Amino acid sequence: MQDDGSDPEIRPDQGNGITSDQGKWRGYAQIALIAVVLAVALYFARAPGFSDESLGDAALMDTSAPPVAEVVLPTPTEKGLTVQLTGTVELDDTTVVKPEVEGRIVWVSPSFSDGNAIAAGETLFRIDPAEFEIEVEAAQAAVEKAEARIEVEKVLASGWSRREAYIALAHAELKEAQAALKLAELRLRRTHIAFPYDIQVLDAGVSVGEFASPDFTRSSQLGIVYQSNALQVEAPIESHNLAYLEPALGRAVRMTGQMGSWDGVIVGVAPTVDPTSRLASVYLAFTGDESTTSRPPPGTFVEVEIEGPVFPDVFVLPNAVLQKGDSVWVVRDGKLQWFTPETYQITTDGWMVKAFDSGEGVVIGALPGARERLAVSVQAVQEAN
Repeated sequence: MQDDGSDPEIRPDQGNGITSDQGKWRGYAQIALIAVVLAVALYFARAPGFSDESLGDAALMDTSAPPVAEVVLPTPTEKGLTVQLTGTVELDDTTVVKPEVEGRIVWVSPSFSDGNAIAAGETLFRIDPAEFEIEVEAAQAAVEKAEARIEVEKVLASGWSRREAYIALAHAELKEAQAALKLAELRLRRTHIAFPYDIQVLDAGVSVGEFASPDFTRSSQLGIVYQSNALQVEAPIESHNLAYLEPALGRAVRMTGQMGSWDGVIVGVAPTVDPTSRLASVYLAFTGDESTTSRPPPGTFVEVEIEGPVFPDVFVLPNAVLQKGDSVWVVRDGKLQWFTPETYQITTDGWMVKAFDSGEGVVIGALPGARERLAVSVQAVQEAN
């Protein structure tokens, strides 16, 4: 080439003898080397020679300390279940009000109206007594006549033995007249209609001026009443609760409603199970001496509590120990064990189960990472009966 006196063109990679392609490959090699170094570092970090066991107790406490488990320490006790039911007040029997004599109604008690209570012996209404008063007067006259005849016969019988037969006949006539008088007085009393016990009026159907008759047609009804011992409560119950209460008959109950609380007793058990609900029923009677007005009316709902027989060996655990599937975590030898106790009842007051080996305690609440045989540190917080 001919030298024209100008400087030759110099490229950046000509001074060190490295071409452009060689520079690129060198950069790739550096990146690869860094990746290899990182991989080796990670490998040795996880290698057995660098495990937690080789780091000593200090490192173990820093990275593998067992979780703290709060536990309850249950103690066996004797306790019975309270079976809680909802029942409906019903009428076991009602009484139809009918007169015993025939006549026109002349007076009706202001208390004889739907829903009112009437005390024993209080008159509900009166039938016109005029006819019956006349009958009583006639019977009284017959008695007086018979008594007078006896006196006459006694006078005539002086010295006459045959008159003794007439005297005996006169005595018989007197008794007959006396009986007629009693019957007339009874019919008169029956113009006042009353009951010998406290009643509650369910349906009052009479007014002044109506004609009352003792016949047995529906039109002769003057009302419908019931007495306090005719009230009963029907309460549906699950079969297993009924089995637990055996023998159920005669078992005391407590009933509560909007009007108050009442004592009662189980007086009957339904012989069949409802085909829809698959529930049996128990029938409860009121046992207190309260008046009819203080008891709930028919159709009222009441809450029923029945104390069942006592179990001799149970735990009453706080509901917070309850885990999935009605099971618990139990700490035994410092490790978790999964256990499903035999449940008697779960209530707001606690979970009643058959007593079991509770080890160092039953775990309360959820324990993060809980699993079978996980080592835990126990922290007892309370005792349970």
